[in-house]
Amino acid sequence: MPAHAADQAPAGDSAKTGGLSEIVVTASRVETTSQKTPIALTVYSGADLAAKGVTNMQALSSIDASLNITTSTGAAYVAVRGIASTDVTETGDPSVPIARDGFYTNRSFNIQSSMYDVARVEVLKGPQGTLNGRNSTGGLVSIITNRPNAKTGGYVTLGTGNYNAFDADAGVNIAVSDRFQVRASGTYHSHDGYRNLTGLYNGAALRGDDQKVGSGRFQAAWKPVDGLKLWASYQHDEVDNVGDVTMDSAIGVRPDFGNAKSFANTAPSSTKLTGDRVRWEAVYDALPAGLSLIYSGGYDKSSFRRHTDATGPVYPAVRQFIQGEDPTTWNHEVRLSNNANSRVFFQLGWFNFKETNVINSGLYNVQMTGLFAPGGPLSALGQPGVYGIKFDYNIATKSNAVFGQIAYRVNDQIKITLGARNTWDSKFRTGNAVLFLPALGSPFAPGLTLTTPGNGNMSTSQPTYHIGVDYQVTPTSLLYAKFDTGYKAGGFNSNGSAASVAYAPEKLSAWEIGSKNRFFGNNLQVNAAAFYFDYRGYQASRSTDALSGGSGIFNVGSAKIMGAELQTVALVQGFRLDSNIALLHTEFGKGITVLDGAGNNRDISGHRLPNAPDFVATFGVERPIEAGFGTFTPRIDGKYSAAFYYDVFNDADTRSGAYVTGNASINFKPAKGNWQIDAFIRNFTDKVVLAYGARNYVAGKNTYQFQPPRTFGVRASLKF
Repeated sequence: MPAHAADQAPAGDSAKTGGLSEIVVTASRVETTSQKTPIALTVYSGADLAAKGVTNMQALSSIDASLNITTSTGAAYVAVRGIASTDVTETGDPSVPIARDGFYTNRSFNIQSSMYDVARVEVLKGPQGTLNGRNSTGGLVSIITNRPNAKTGGYVTLGTGNYNAFDADAGVNIAVSDRFQVRASGTYHSHDGYRNLTGLYNGAALRGDDQKVGSGRFQAAWKPVDGLKLWASYQHDEVDNVGDVTMDSAIGVRPDFGNAKSFANTAPSSTKLTGDRVRWEAVYDALPAGLSLIYSGGYDKSSFRRHTDATGPVYPAVRQFIQGEDPTTWNHEVRLSNNANSRVFFQLGWFNFKETNVINSGLYNVQMTGLFAPGGPLSALGQPGVYGIKFDYNIATKSNAVFGQIAYRVNDQIKITLGARNTWDSKFRTGNAVLFLPALGSPFAPGLTLTTPGNGNMSTSQPTYHIGVDYQVTPTSLLYAKFDTGYKAGGFNSNGSAASVAYAPEKLSAWEIGSKNRFFGNNLQVNAAAFYFDYRGYQASRSTDALSGGSGIFNVGSAKIMGAELQTVALVQGFRLDSNIALLHTEFGKGITVLDGAGNNRDISGHRLPNAPDFVATFGVERPIEAGFGTFTPRIDGKYSAAFYYDVFNDADTRSGAYVTGNASINFKPAKGNWQIDAFIRNFTDKVVLAYGARNYVAGKNTYQFQPPRTFGVRASLKF
């Protein structure tokens, strides 16, 4: 599958060898070097991520020009090249999925604690739906962990910093024999909240945007006979913190953020997650005719509880939105291929995805306020300790696919690749939403309880295709061109007053050309790509007679996306210089109206897509300084992003302004010894940068979240 990659290997290693190192990737489902993989991707090694303090997806977006992560009160969605799905509900699907060791999950809250003991992270750009699973319309983020190997050893990393930060990572690999190895690793990250919350109804002292995350992983690899390799992994995750918090203002009004370190909330927030994740793989590569058969699978069971401040002027109560989800996910894939070095190389496969989820969520009145407060003149009408609306749903999502791809080497320089995939998707939901009118709309409302069925279903099938040509001009220069189609699954609407109404998948046709080059004895890397996307069937909210005048998600229109990317890495007189520039233009088509939360159909024709800055640049410079007793490596890097919007309405009050952030660090490695120490400062100008902005029409307020402020600390590592 054609693409375009930039190495992000540890700079010190590259500088010492006098040339840029290569990273082996599996973006095309076989091992290739990133520079000879005709796909638009950026590759980050585990060592590089550790040096830059990247332990989660939001931190990854701070160093990647094409990646935009938006956090929204416990959930997150990923945008690549302006394509994202903002539907993080139980029936929503991502447009840029995240795979951990090849396992796909729909629930973004499940991705908080997997980026440790990592071999690399591959950020694939553009549709990847032929070989790499469902819903990869905008791209794919693939996290690949370190697996057991034949060398016994381990590592320990400890760190501390401001906000009482404490970080610990450790791992050990044991080669029991040349055929059996085990590996255990774990991580723990904690820090106090970046935001001091004032005005809580119970007088509590609470800080939000904190972290308390722990995870452990155990793996085993076994080669029982020649040609057969078995691998299994178990991971347990725990999250227990306040989590994301929001600064609020009157609806439609953008407040003065100040330093965004202290603001009022009314109801306390909290986040709890437990997860158990099992992965397995069997590879048999001793079949006749050089064939290999691979079966991979996994099981993922999580429990997520999130309490969010939902207090607003529309109802006289301290309110929380309580989100409860218990998803269970299964993945299975079987793939048959021949030798990747054959003149004709093929891959055939079958993929199965299943998710069941139990929803127990709702809008909860913690305590009444104003005239209805305890002791107030209307306290008898108050509805404390009651749900205004309660959602009790069971959801099942299923997906099956067959796929195939064939690559034909015309000669030593030219290769033609054709691929196709057909996917069958289905979604089913049963259950009810229960509305208690006095606790929902007004304490004066009649004491009626309304039960509205949430039953719905959807079944669709969708083919996707890939055509690619790549030309190896020289051993260090590659040109490629490709055409891909992609899609994001459809869904259904049900509001209890009308029959379930389905909506179709989003579809994408993508054209791309690219070039990947090394010059001057592997000391200069220049990679470039240009692309054009035709986006159809954009899913957004609209009112309709089909739902008895209510609103729902429908395919509202089309959009055009075009852009270019340039990535460079240079080793010059001991310095390592790297940059990544992304240009992007997005525009909705004509005649598109979308329903806002106030019930107004608004024309978004010609608007920009959400999470799509038109210019982003990252940069970095470092230089090893040799001393007699060791090597110091100072580094400075940063990111500039142009302004962008968080929704399709392009409202000024929820716009993210242009910003620049910078980071600095210094690493010391002794001449003798297997330890190192780092000191760092991130966002050294303490820039206030939005992570999310939205109009919350249910609560009657605007809400804003922020990226981390200035942080600093030290980290020490030991290998043994």
